[in-house]
Amino acid sequence: MRVVTSDLQEAIAAVSGVYCSHDVTVLESNRGIDAVLELSGAAGRQVVTLGYAAPVRIDAGTFENLLLFMTCVDGAAEATQGRHSVQWGKGRTLPLSPNVSSQLTFDRRFWQSSMRLNKDAVENLCSRLINRPLDVPLRFRHVPFSADLEATWCQALQMIRSCDSNELALAAQAWKHFEEFLGTLVLEAHPHNYSEVLKKESSAADPRLVREAEHLMRTGGPSITVSEVAKSLRVSLRSLELGFREARKMTPTQVHRQIRLNAAREALLNPAASTSVTSVAISCGFPHLARFSSHYQLAFGEAPSQTLRRCRGGLA
Repeated sequence: MRVVTSDLQEAIAAVSGVYCSHDVTVLESNRGIDAVLELSGAAGRQVVTLGYAAPVRIDAGTFENLLLFMTCVDGAAEATQGRHSVQWGKGRTLPLSPNVSSQLTFDRRFWQSSMRLNKDAVENLCSRLINRPLDVPLRFRHVPFSADLEATWCQALQMIRSCDSNELALAAQAWKHFEEFLGTLVLEAHPHNYSEVLKKESSAADPRLVREAEHLMRTGGPSITVSEVAKSLRVSLRSLELGFREARKMTPTQVHRQIRLNAAREALLNPAASTSVTSVAISCGFPHLARFSSHYQLAFGEAPSQTLRRCRGGLA
C-alpha cells in the first residue's frame, strides 16, 4: 500500500486506518503538506513509512491499544506521553506505549519507519516471563532504544521487508516465532515497569523440565513457540532460559532452532516431488531464506540446496 497526497484530510484518514484516530495540525499556515504513507510486509506484520514534508503537530488521543516503535529515518521529532516528553532524531527508535495520552511534533524533514506489535501478545509474553499475571498494564520507559538494541531492531525491520513476498507472507507460523523474538527482545533490552520484577526471576528450571521442554519442542510442530512451551510446563520463560543455560549451555531458542533445523534436514534428505528449499524452510518455521541457509550450513556443513540436490541424484 502506498498513499501520496497533498490533501491533509486524506492523509489523516489514511494514517488513522493504519494507526488510530488522530488530529494533525500543520504548524506553518502558509505551507501545505506532501504526505507519503507506505506499508511493506503482510497484514499484521507491516513496517510503516511516513513523512509529511511539513512541520506538523499530532494529537493521537489515548493511543488506544497501539504499541508502536517509531524509528526516525531523518529529521527530528518530539513525543509526549502523559507527563513525559522526549526528543529524538535520525537513527533512533522510540517506544510508544498504548492507552496513554499522546502528542507528537515532527519537523518538516521527519521521516519515520515504524513497527506495531500486538499489545495483548506482548503483555502475555511479559506475564510468562515473570510467571504471574500483570497487575497493571505494561508501560515502556519513554526514552529511545540503546545503541545495541537499536542495531538489532534495525536488522529485524530489514528482515520483515525482505519477507514481503506472496510465498513468505503466508508463513504465519514463522511469524509467530519472529513476533515472540521481537517481544522478548524489547522486554529484555528496554526498560519498562516490570523490568525489576523480571530481573528478580532467577531460579533455574530443573533438568527434568528442560527435558520435557525439548520433548514439547519436538512434538509440538514448528508453530509452537518457546513461550508456549513455558506456559505448558507452568514455568516462567526466564526460569526456562536459566535451566537451558545450565543444562545445555544454550538458550531455549537456540535449542528449538536446532530441533527445527534437524526437521528441515530430515525433509531434505527424504524429498517428495514437490519439495523445495523454500517450502521446507517455511514449513519448519524459518521465514528468512538466507538466514535459514546460513544456520543450516553451519549445523550440517553443506547448503540446504546441496542436500536436496544430492538426495535427488543431482537432478534438483
